[in-house]
Amino acid sequence: MRKIIATSIIATALASGSAFAAGAQTGVVLGGNIGYGYATNGWTKDDADLSGSKNGNLAGGLFIGYDFALNKMLSVGVELGGQYAYQLVKESDGDKLNAWSVPLFATAKFYIPHAMGLNIFGKFGYAYNRLTTSGNYVATGLSGNDIDGKNLWRPVAAGGLGFQVQQFNIFAQYQYNWLPVYGKNGGYGTISGGVSYTLPM
Repeated sequence: MRKIIATSIIATALASGSAFAAGAQTGVVLGGNIGYGYATNGWTKDDADLSGSKNGNLAGGLFIGYDFALNKMLSVGVELGGQYAYQLVKESDGDKLNAWSVPLFATAKFYIPHAMGLNIFGKFGYAYNRLTTSGNYVATGLSGNDIDGKNLWRPVAAGGLGFQVQQFNIFAQYQYNWLPVYGKNGGYGTISGGVSYTLPM
């Protein structure tokens, strides 16, 4: 009886362990993330108009992609997303700056050997961005130029750490959108958590 119980425990442990140690997978990837986005650089510093302003608020999005497993430890792929950053800057008088983004990434994911599904990933690509404002918000040093409705194509990059459970990958990531406007080195970063699901192929 003890042998049967011991055998059952070992089999269960091995089965559950394989769920975490599956490694890189080939398939369609669906996911989403939510976190905190904040404006950086030329949009926020040395601007009297932003004194007393709030920098940062809710940000998140959804994405679809495709991963191709080169081996058990490494996969590469592509990813297309849709993201929204709410009130990146809110001035003391109530004016706000928001950003829509549609990034297209090339991706790479590395599964750390013998780490129970732990993985690190990186993404780099280009994004379509649309800035929207309320009130009379203008970015730092634009001399009155309104950026509402500006359409910008700019580089974007992200990286993070994930933990795989079967087809699910629970992750934390940092992303940066470069958005220089009228010569100012603006942009915003996003710190978020999320989950993705791989449809095996």
